[in-house]
Amino acid sequence: MVETLYRWYGKKIVWGVCLLIFVLATYLFFYTTTPDVTPETAVNQMPAVTVASAANTSGDSTFNAVGTLQAVSEAKLQTESGGRIVGVYTELGATVRAGSIIARLEGASESAQLLQAQGAYEAAIAGSAQGNVGVNEAENAVRSSQDGALSTYKNAYTTVSGIVFTTIDQFFSDPNSSLPGVRLGSGYTQFLNTERIALQKSLPAWQAKTVSLSSSGNLNQALDEAAVTTKKIVAIVDAYIDTLNKEDPGTKYSEADLRDLVVTFTVARNQLIGVLTSIDAAKASLIAADESLKRAKISGSGATVSSADAQIKIALGSLRAAQASYEKTIVRSPISGVVNALYLKTGEYASPATPAAIIANNTQGLEVSTSVSQEESALLKIGDEVRIEKIATGTIGAIGGSIDPTTGKVALKISVEKNSALENGSTVSVTFTTKMSVDQTEITIPLSAVKMTGSGPIVFTVDPQKKILVANPVTLGNIRGEVVVVSTGIGRDTEIVLDGRGLKEGTEVTVKTK
Repeated sequence: MVETLYRWYGKKIVWGVCLLIFVLATYLFFYTTTPDVTPETAVNQMPAVTVASAANTSGDSTFNAVGTLQAVSEAKLQTESGGRIVGVYTELGATVRAGSIIARLEGASESAQLLQAQGAYEAAIAGSAQGNVGVNEAENAVRSSQDGALSTYKNAYTTVSGIVFTTIDQFFSDPNSSLPGVRLGSGYTQFLNTERIALQKSLPAWQAKTVSLSSSGNLNQALDEAAVTTKKIVAIVDAYIDTLNKEDPGTKYSEADLRDLVVTFTVARNQLIGVLTSIDAAKASLIAADESLKRAKISGSGATVSSADAQIKIALGSLRAAQASYEKTIVRSPISGVVNALYLKTGEYASPATPAAIIANNTQGLEVSTSVSQEESALLKIGDEVRIEKIATGTIGAIGGSIDPTTGKVALKISVEKNSALENGSTVSVTFTTKMSVDQTEITIPLSAVKMTGSGPIVFTVDPQKKILVANPVTLGNIRGEVVVVSTGIGRDTEIVLDGRGLKEGTEVTVKTK
């Protein structure tokens, strides 16, 4: 029969038909046969999900911040004047005592002025033995005292206004308004507000008079007015010092901050007392010069009179001013401690306020200065324990009362346990762990439970009848570490899928309960 087919259709056609029949038979055998699928196999192919109520998903939340370690007792030194550095008298790691000279700036001019002032003072003392002053000399003394008084009046305004605008006004919310709004000074609020309002008139009047007043003007009256204003500012400074000494550390300021503020106001008070002293000296000089001139004119026939006392006071004032100017060329340590940083080098030029050194008492403990977001700070409280670099623990000692406008965050101070393996000045990572309260009204869920889609975030739940995934659009709030606040979309009792990554709505799943 095959040979007959060969003769009718040809050998190639017959073999081609046979091959086609074989391929069709194979296809029907493999692709039309339906394998048996057991229910168990189908279940095993479904993804398994874990569900839990939203109220039970909020566990501990952790977040990190970067901070800097520093000694509790620490002084950051700066140069007070500019000039070439002629000597550095310590080295990194050395121990220095309070008052030790760290470095010295070029001060040939200041040294010459000091030497000149010392000579003038000695000359004034020696001149007291002469006591012979003519009319011309008495008139020169009057002009000199008037020039000195005018200079004292102008310099007094510069010093006093600088203290008001830079030191005092930082504690008033609006110092030039009808209600300055003192931000520090419990027990002195009304007094401080009233006195600051009074300064709104007296300071501008003083400033205007520094321009219009001349050596021939009523210098005594001007100096008296300057003294009255200065004494009022001394009273304001005394009120702040008393308040700061009574302030409890940790409320608004740390203990170190309070110490620094007390030092700042004490320095300001000393400057104000110096202004009053210079005003008294200028007034005394005017009075002495006037009396000397009167006596000289009365005895103009050649009699002499001594103005030694006035000259001694003038010379003494010049000597003290020269000494203060010379001291600004010297960098001294205000505390005893270790030189943790030294920025000055001999031969280099330093501008005023150039960082000079950091002196710290490393044995009195360390603290970490760091900052966190406002939302994270709301989860923290003073006394909370934190981890530092996973090798030490610390305790939150102070939390800033508001956002720092420079960093946009809330500042924190963390005291570090003693004998920890941490070094002063190093940058460290701080880990905060917060526990969610069981009676918290807001809903917080793990970030893994949220899936971001083109139409917004969703959270999956499981249809109890069909066992399929249901997408629930939600509104998210603040992220806190590994959890996120959900504002709308689910309730606290909603059973949610804890891990929504890779899942799709409508997928049939098997369910595990957490």
